[in-house]
Parts: sequence; C-alpha cells; structure tokens
Amino acid sequence: MKVGIIGGGRVGSCFAAYLREAGVLAGITASTEQHSLQLAQEFGVPPMDNAGLWQAADVLLLTVPDRLIGTAAQELQASVKPAAKIVLHVSGSLGLEPLAPLQAVGAHVGSLHPLQSFAGGKTQLAGVYMALDGDRESQDAARELVQLLGGKAFGVPAAERAAYHAAACICSNYAVAVEAMATQLMSRWTGSGAAAWEALLPLFKGTAANLQAAQNPASVLTGPIARGDVSTVAKHLAALPEAILPNYCSLGLATISLALANGTIDENTADELRKLLGGSYG
Repeated sequence: MKVGIIGGGRVGSCFAAYLREAGVLAGITASTEQHSLQLAQEFGVPPMDNAGLWQAADVLLLTVPDRLIGTAAQELQASVKPAAKIVLHVSGSLGLEPLAPLQAVGAHVGSLHPLQSFAGGKTQLAGVYMALDGDRESQDAARELVQLLGGKAFGVPAAERAAYHAAACICSNYAVAVEAMATQLMSRWTGSGAAAWEALLPLFKGTAANLQAAQNPASVLTGPIARGDVSTVAKHLAALPEAILPNYCSLGLATISLALANGTIDENTADELRKLLGGSYG
C-alpha cells in the first residue's frame, strides 16, 4: 500500500512522519507549490501535485481543514482520470458527503479520525483509537493503515459522527477551557497567569495521573461534592465572580451525578446540592 497525503499542516505532517518510517509514503502536497516542495524535501519523497499523487498512491488521505475537504475533492475530481483509489478524510465531525465528487471517478471513500490532539511535531499515534467510516473497501484499507500506525480501529457511522465528535471535544477542548478558567481565578493571588498555571499544574498532573490509572474516570472523583460537603460548595458560590458562576454550577450539577453513582453521597445530599447549584444562576 502506497499512501499519499493532501494537506501539509500538523495532522498531515504527523501522518507523513509515521508513513515515511513505515516505507509507504508516496508523497505529500500542500496549498502552495513552494510548501509542497519543502514537504517533499523534508520527508524524502518526489515533489508532485495532487494529480500526480493520485497516480502514485493507492490510498489518499485528505488532511486539509474540514471546511476545505469538499473543495479539495472537487478540484481533485477535475484533474484526474477515473480509478479505484481509496480516499479517506480525517475529520471527526463530517460524514462522507464532501467526498462524493471522488466517488464519481471510481474512488472508494471513507474516513479515518484519530482520537488525538495534534499540537505539532510527531504526535503519539501508537495505541490511539481511530474512528472509521466508509464503504467496505475504504474501511479495509483504513484498518490496515491504523494497524500500520499502531492504533486501534473502531467504527462510527455517519449518522453518529456529530455526537462522537462532541465527546472528543468535551474530553480535549473543554478540559482546556476549564483549566484556563481555573488559571484566571488563581492569578488573583499569584500575580500572573503564568504563575497561576505553574501553581495549578501539579494538581492537574496528579489528576491526569489518577485518570490514566483508572478504568472509569468517574471513579477518581474527589472534592466537596464527592464528600457531600454542602457548606463548602455554598461558600464557593458566595465567593466566585459572576462570570464564573454559570460554568461552576453546570459542572457541579454534572459532578453530583458522578458522586451519586459512586455511592459517596446519598439522594438527600444530592437533592440539597442540586437545589443549591440550580438556584445560583439562571
């Protein structure tokens, strides 16, 4: 299997690094000829355009931003001859509709989305779950590719992609938002945001370590709601800035359900906490 990559950003470059090591990288292109040439030199592959990549590769990964996947598919359709290629986009939220132009020229289309945050460099892919969708041929090729990358393949149908992507956003993006909120509040006493994050980081790392060791994230819950400490939660509500209160209460209400499921609070305490948090904003 020879794999070509259309899209030279963080995700495309990460895939290219792994595929080069595996000896299956046919080429990589970017939005400009100059950038494509730079990437070809970086990854030791022949420079080519998208039409050339279509000829050279058995599998094409579209790693362009989500909003450009349909455009990239249309432009590729207009420049290539029909062939039974495999084309996979790497979007977590989109179905297969943006790839319809390539189906018209004989391609088998699908998607392959790694449950990973790409911050640049060679992001870890070994052991990462990767969501697949598509026709039989594209999913077979995607599973082979996931195995080559050391990942774990699982299927998410098109009708459920939005909910799947929401789960990923809650895990990654919303965790960042929560830490930023905590840092903003803590900076009142540390003198700067940088010092606030330095102060909070050991706590975050400790929590992350507990989560990493757990089979169920809810099982590592600690804090006043987990203890049923209603008076401490009330003190939090009295002390917090108005801008933070709605987020604190929403997260607190979700935490009550976890504590109740864990058996660390009873239903009466849960009701008391719900009334306290539910009545603090609206």
